[in-house]
Amino acid sequence: MENQSQNEYNASFHNPGNKMALVSLIFGVGSVFTTATVFLPLFFAGLSVVFALLSKGYGKKMLTQAKVGLISGLVGLAMTIAMFISSFALLISNPEILTEIGAQYDATCEMMYGQSSEEMFGYSFEDMMEEYADMFR
Repeated sequence: MENQSQNEYNASFHNPGNKMALVSLIFGVGSVFTTATVFLPLFFAGLSVVFALLSKGYGKKMLTQAKVGLISGLVGLAMTIAMFISSFALLISNPEILTEIGAQYDATCEMMYGQSSEEMFGYSFEDMMEEYADMFR
């Protein structure tokens, strides 16, 4: 009798999807915490969803770690998409920002290399950003 209860106890901890569920959880939490890095959360969220789905196997229920990994991966993905959309909306509503970024880049080039970006590359980044800004006006 004791041997049977021992086997049932060990069987509950020996789920083949445990490791994948844990990896899904790690990638899901990583996608939330790396949202500001722009591309890492896309990679982490994708892996989180894949590992969460793979951890399920042929079972009908998903492990709790896999559920948390799946949800946090999707939250990280949603936060990254929201950041992309809000950045694009900001640039459309204030195209002068692009011109300012180009001017800052030109000043940085001149300060670091002692030459203007126009001398180095044949064009000024401020002028290039001005052309992009004109598309949004």
